[in-house]
Amino acid sequence: MSRMYRLLISPVVMASLLVTLSACGFHLRGDVELPPVLQDTYIDSRDPYTGIAHALRVQMERSGVNVLETRDQASAILKVIGERSENRVLSVGSSGKATEYELFNEVVFSLSDGKGKELLKPQTVRVTRDLVFDQNELLGKLSEADSIHRQMLDSIARQILTRIQVGLQHP
Repeated sequence: MSRMYRLLISPVVMASLLVTLSACGFHLRGDVELPPVLQDTYIDSRDPYTGIAHALRVQMERSGVNVLETRDQASAILKVIGERSENRVLSVGSSGKATEYELFNEVVFSLSDGKGKELLKPQTVRVTRDLVFDQNELLGKLSEADSIHRQMLDSIARQILTRIQVGLQHP
């Protein structure tokens, strides 16, 4: 009887969860729908193939933007004014070694059209994450820190594109 009860209750529970999630407006995060002015965009960055420039390129291409290699034919220029990444010690163990770090990334950007007219003034996006560090798991924790930094750059890229989307809708 218990098995029959579970078979009947499972679909009811799943259906009620789906109704509740859809009623509250939940939906999976997808690509950002960008304005037409970004159709052909040039990313102006010191290093266009790493860091935030790479993350922006990936996110923009997923959203259907043609990311150009030169600014000549660009309908928009996304300028990465500054990019900073740091690891700060948050706590120290009894042995005097760091046991927790704060990973910090910051990007300053602006947006102009292909003719140089400013569409968005310079804005700053900051993201921080905590990392508990264990000296006994050094290689794993270093790999985890790199992975977190990449995730942070992806998050910053999404935030930049969302700010552009909102900023151009309501100038």
